[in-house]
Amino acid sequence: MKYKPTPVNIICWLLVIASIYGAIFPGPMGFGFLGLFYLLPIAIFGFLLDNLGQRTIQSYKRLFLIEFGLVGVIAFGFAWQERTKTYIIPDQRSFEFVVTIYDVKDSEELPVNFFTWTYEKEIPENGILLTSSRINSDLPKTEMFTKTGLSLQDRNDTVDLCFGRASTSKIEIDGRNYDYQAWKIDKGGTMSYSSNDIKELEEELKKYLKRKKPRS
Repeated sequence: MKYKPTPVNIICWLLVIASIYGAIFPGPMGFGFLGLFYLLPIAIFGFLLDNLGQRTIQSYKRLFLIEFGLVGVIAFGFAWQERTKTYIIPDQRSFEFVVTIYDVKDSEELPVNFFTWTYEKEIPENGILLTSSRINSDLPKTEMFTKTGLSLQDRNDTVDLCFGRASTSKIEIDGRNYDYQAWKIDKGGTMSYSSNDIKELEEELKKYLKRKKPRS
Protein backbone atom coordinates (compact mmCIF):
# COMPACT_ATOMS: atom_id res chain seq x y z
CA MET A 1 0.00 0.00 0.00
CA LYS A 2 1.35 3.39 -0.98
CA TYR A 3 0.64 5.87 1.77
CA LYS A 4 -0.95 9.00 0.31
CA PRO A 5 -1.64 12.48 1.71
CA THR A 6 -5.22 13.00 2.85
CA PRO A 7 -7.04 15.72 4.82
CA VAL A 8 -6.80 13.69 8.04
CA ASN A 9 -3.10 12.83 7.96
CA ILE A 10 -2.17 16.35 6.83
CA ILE A 11 -4.00 17.80 9.85
CA CYS A 12 -2.42 15.15 12.10
CA TRP A 13 1.07 16.14 10.97
CA LEU A 14 0.22 19.76 11.76
CA LEU A 15 -0.92 18.68 15.24
CA VAL A 16 2.33 16.79 15.77
CA ILE A 17 4.34 19.84 14.74
CA ALA A 18 2.27 22.03 17.07
CA SER A 19 2.84 19.56 19.93
CA ILE A 20 6.60 19.53 19.39
CA TYR A 21 6.72 23.31 19.13
CA GLY A 22 4.73 23.63 22.37
CA ALA A 23 7.08 21.25 24.15
CA ILE A 24 10.17 23.17 22.97
CA PHE A 25 8.65 26.61 23.56
CA PRO A 26 6.12 26.07 26.36
CA GLY A 27 5.73 29.76 27.15
CA PRO A 28 6.07 31.55 30.52
CA MET A 29 3.23 29.55 32.10
CA GLY A 30 4.25 26.23 30.55
CA PHE A 31 0.94 25.76 28.74
CA GLY A 32 2.77 24.60 25.60
CA PHE A 33 3.33 21.21 27.24
CA LEU A 34 -0.43 20.65 27.17
CA GLY A 35 -0.11 19.91 23.46
CA LEU A 36 1.64 16.64 24.33
CA PHE A 37 -1.37 15.56 26.35
CA TYR A 38 -4.16 16.87 24.10
CA LEU A 39 -2.98 17.45 20.53
CA LEU A 40 -0.60 14.51 20.23
CA PRO A 41 -3.16 11.82 21.25
CA ILE A 42 -5.63 13.29 18.75
CA ALA A 43 -2.94 13.12 16.05
CA ILE A 44 -2.13 9.49 16.87
CA PHE A 45 -5.82 8.55 16.74
CA GLY A 46 -6.15 10.39 13.43
CA PHE A 47 -3.15 8.53 11.95
CA LEU A 48 -4.66 5.19 12.98
CA LEU A 49 -8.03 6.15 11.49
CA ASP A 50 -6.41 7.34 8.27
CA ASN A 51 -4.30 4.18 8.02
CA LEU A 52 -7.41 2.06 8.39
CA GLY A 53 -9.15 4.09 5.69
CA GLN A 54 -6.21 3.77 3.28
CA ARG A 55 -6.13 0.01 3.77
CA THR A 56 -9.87 -0.56 3.34
CA ILE A 57 -10.91 2.08 0.77
CA GLN A 58 -9.21 1.40 -2.54
CA SER A 59 -10.31 4.56 -4.33
CA TYR A 60 -8.07 7.48 -3.32
CA LYS A 61 -10.64 10.00 -4.57
CA ARG A 62 -13.38 8.38 -2.49
CA LEU A 63 -11.14 8.28 0.61
CA PHE A 64 -10.17 11.92 0.13
CA LEU A 65 -13.82 12.99 -0.16
CA ILE A 66 -14.84 10.93 2.90
CA GLU A 67 -12.06 12.39 5.02
CA PHE A 68 -12.74 15.89 3.72
CA GLY A 69 -16.39 15.51 4.74
CA LEU A 70 -15.38 14.13 8.14
CA VAL A 71 -13.05 17.07 8.77
CA GLY A 72 -15.78 19.47 7.63
CA VAL A 73 -18.31 17.98 10.06
CA ILE A 74 -15.84 18.17 12.96
CA ALA A 75 -14.92 21.76 12.09
CA PHE A 76 -18.58 22.74 11.87
CA GLY A 77 -19.30 21.10 15.23
CA PHE A 78 -16.42 23.00 16.82
CA ALA A 79 -17.56 26.29 15.28
CA TRP A 80 -21.14 25.58 16.41
CA GLN A 81 -19.95 25.37 20.01
CA GLU A 82 -18.12 28.69 19.63
CA ARG A 83 -21.25 30.74 18.83
CA THR A 84 -21.08 33.75 21.12
CA LYS A 85 -23.49 36.19 22.73
CA THR A 86 -22.23 39.59 23.85
CA TYR A 87 -23.62 41.25 26.96
CA ILE A 88 -23.29 45.00 27.43
CA ILE A 89 -23.24 45.96 31.11
CA PRO A 90 -23.54 49.45 32.66
CA ASP A 91 -20.30 51.31 33.37
CA GLN A 92 -21.53 52.05 36.87
CA ARG A 93 -23.15 48.96 38.33
CA SER A 94 -24.49 47.90 41.71
CA PHE A 95 -24.62 44.15 40.97
CA GLU A 96 -21.98 41.42 41.15
CA PHE A 97 -23.83 38.85 39.07
CA VAL A 98 -25.21 39.08 35.54
CA VAL A 99 -28.18 36.75 35.27
CA THR A 100 -30.37 35.55 32.40
CA ILE A 101 -33.66 33.92 33.40
CA TYR A 102 -35.29 31.89 30.66
CA ASP A 103 -38.83 30.88 29.70
CA VAL A 104 -40.44 33.91 31.36
CA LYS A 105 -43.73 34.50 29.61
CA ASP A 106 -44.40 37.95 28.09
CA SER A 107 -40.68 38.76 28.16
CA GLU A 108 -38.66 39.58 25.06
CA GLU A 109 -37.30 36.73 22.97
CA LEU A 110 -33.59 36.42 22.33
CA PRO A 111 -32.55 37.23 18.74
CA VAL A 112 -31.56 33.61 18.10
CA ASN A 113 -32.34 31.11 15.38
CA PHE A 114 -30.50 28.20 13.73
CA PHE A 115 -28.35 30.56 11.66
CA THR A 116 -27.40 32.91 14.53
CA TRP A 117 -23.69 32.89 15.31
CA THR A 118 -23.60 35.97 17.51
CA TYR A 119 -25.88 38.57 19.04
CA GLU A 120 -25.58 41.54 21.37
CA LYS A 121 -27.82 42.28 24.34
CA GLU A 122 -27.81 45.15 26.82
CA ILE A 123 -28.11 44.09 30.45
CA PRO A 124 -30.62 46.04 32.61
CA GLU A 125 -29.44 48.23 35.48
CA ASN A 126 -30.18 45.49 38.04
CA GLY A 127 -28.12 42.89 36.15
CA ILE A 128 -31.10 40.60 35.45
CA LEU A 129 -32.21 39.83 31.91
CA LEU A 130 -35.59 38.15 31.45
CA THR A 131 -36.41 36.31 28.25
CA SER A 132 -39.19 34.07 26.99
CA SER A 133 -36.65 31.99 25.07
CA ARG A 134 -35.56 28.60 26.40
CA ILE A 135 -32.08 28.04 27.75
CA ASN A 136 -31.21 25.40 25.15
CA SER A 137 -31.84 27.91 22.35
CA ASP A 138 -29.23 30.36 23.65
CA LEU A 139 -25.69 30.56 22.30
CA PRO A 140 -23.08 28.61 24.30
CA LYS A 141 -20.30 31.20 24.63
CA THR A 142 -20.47 34.57 26.39
CA GLU A 143 -18.55 37.82 26.14
CA MET A 144 -19.03 41.00 28.16
CA PHE A 145 -18.27 44.64 27.52
CA THR A 146 -19.14 47.84 29.34
CA LYS A 147 -21.17 50.50 27.56
CA THR A 148 -18.01 52.48 26.93
CA GLY A 149 -16.46 49.47 25.23
CA LEU A 150 -14.17 48.09 27.94
CA SER A 151 -13.68 44.35 27.45
CA LEU A 152 -14.02 41.97 30.40
CA GLN A 153 -12.25 39.30 28.32
CA ASP A 154 -8.91 41.11 28.23
CA ARG A 155 -7.89 42.05 31.77
CA ASN A 156 -4.95 44.47 31.84
CA ASP A 157 -3.58 47.37 33.84
CA THR A 158 -6.35 49.64 32.55
CA VAL A 159 -9.29 47.21 32.85
CA ASP A 160 -9.16 45.29 36.13
CA LEU A 161 -12.44 43.51 35.47
CA CYS A 162 -13.13 39.91 34.58
CA PHE A 163 -16.08 37.53 34.60
CA GLY A 164 -16.88 33.83 34.67
CA ARG A 165 -19.86 31.53 34.74
CA ALA A 166 -20.99 31.02 38.32
CA SER A 167 -24.14 28.92 38.02
CA THR A 168 -26.48 27.23 35.57
CA SER A 169 -29.49 25.96 37.46
CA LYS A 170 -33.23 26.35 38.12
CA ILE A 171 -35.38 28.33 40.52
CA GLU A 172 -38.92 27.36 41.44
CA ILE A 173 -41.77 29.81 41.85
CA ASP A 174 -45.34 28.68 42.51
CA GLY A 175 -44.60 25.19 41.25
CA ARG A 176 -42.92 26.32 38.03
CA ASN A 177 -39.22 25.96 37.27
CA TYR A 178 -37.23 28.66 35.52
CA ASP A 179 -33.79 27.98 34.09
CA TYR A 180 -31.17 30.62 34.66
CA GLN A 181 -27.50 31.29 34.00
CA ALA A 182 -25.37 33.53 36.20
CA TRP A 183 -21.96 35.09 35.59
CA LYS A 184 -19.87 36.65 38.35
CA ILE A 185 -18.09 39.94 37.67
CA ASP A 186 -14.92 40.33 39.71
CA LYS A 187 -11.53 42.02 39.86
CA GLY A 188 -7.97 40.81 40.01
CA GLY A 189 -8.37 38.04 37.43
CA THR A 190 -10.08 35.56 39.77
CA MET A 191 -13.70 34.65 40.52
CA SER A 192 -14.57 34.65 44.21
CA TYR A 193 -17.96 33.39 45.39
CA SER A 194 -19.40 30.69 47.61
CA SER A 195 -22.39 28.36 47.57
CA ASN A 196 -24.07 30.73 50.03
CA ASP A 197 -23.63 33.56 47.52
CA ILE A 198 -25.47 31.48 44.92
CA LYS A 199 -28.26 30.65 47.38
CA GLU A 200 -28.67 34.34 48.23
CA LEU A 201 -28.69 35.18 44.53
CA GLU A 202 -31.42 32.63 43.86
CA GLU A 203 -33.54 34.07 46.65
CA GLU A 204 -33.14 37.53 45.11
CA LEU A 205 -34.13 36.17 41.72
CA LYS A 206 -37.24 34.56 43.16
CA LYS A 207 -38.29 37.82 44.84
CA TYR A 208 -37.68 39.72 41.61
CA LEU A 209 -39.70 37.29 39.50
CA LYS A 210 -42.57 37.38 42.00
CA ARG A 211 -42.63 41.17 41.74
CA LYS A 212 -42.70 40.87 37.97
CA LYS A 213 -45.55 38.34 38.28
CA PRO A 214 -44.81 36.25 35.18
CA ARG A 215 -47.92 34.56 33.88
CA SER A 216 -47.63 30.87 32.97
